[in-house]
This record gives sequence, C-alpha cells and structure tokens, in this order.
Amino acid sequence: MSGRIISLVVVGILTLGTPGLAAQKGNLQQGKVLYVEYCLQCHGGRGEGWGWSNKIPPPPVPVPDLSDPELMKELSDQYLFDIIKGGGEAVGKTRLMPPAGRVISDEEIWDVVAYLRSLIRSVQGPNNK
Repeated sequence: MSGRIISLVVVGILTLGTPGLAAQKGNLQQGKVLYVEYCLQCHGGRGEGWGWSNKIPPPPVPVPDLSDPELMKELSDQYLFDIIKGGGEAVGKTRLMPPAGRVISDEEIWDVVAYLRSLIRSVQGPNNK
C-alpha cells in the first residue's frame, strides 16, 4: 500500500508541479513587497507581463505572463529561484532579466517565488485547479 501512495505522490508532483515547496520556503506577504519593488515594472501588477503600459515601449524580448497557469505549471520552483537569483542568463534566457541575487537574499527570493505561485491561484480562482 505504501508503494502506491508514493507512486501517487510522484504522479501528483509531475502533473501539478511543486507549488507547495515555495509556500513552505517563502513568506507570501514579504514576497509581494519584494515583487512590487523589483519585479512589477517589467512583469506587471498581477504578473501579466510588461507593466509600463504606454509609458515606454516594451523590451525587444517577450515578457512572460507569470499568471498563466499553463506556463507556470511548466516552471519548477527551483527554476524560478534560479532565474530570479541569477537573471535570465543563468537559465539560458535573455540578459535583460537582471539578477536579483545582487540585491536580495536567497530567503527573499523564495518569498518572491511563493508570491508568484499565489498569482496563479488568484487567476485560477478557488474552483479551478
């Protein structure tokens, strides 16, 4: 019986990702504060992408919609941590995503990851999983 439970847990993790990991490691409220300070300008108020509206043109690369459940399901918490800490180049993406690890701690990065996961849930709503 315990082998079956382990199998179900593994299938659940592979299917749904590990948003619980970020929630366990990070402080959602602190993550929101940090997101507003460091991420909002490029990623938008709700993670939807470029947040400057019509003030200035968007960058030459697309800014991902971090509230998109399908996209975020594909991104592990560790990947989010790595790209926030090391910037886009750390994960083979654009250098236009700056490394936040220069200005915030690892613990604070986990806070931001936890907040990013909350954006998905708020977009999905309580009845959509």
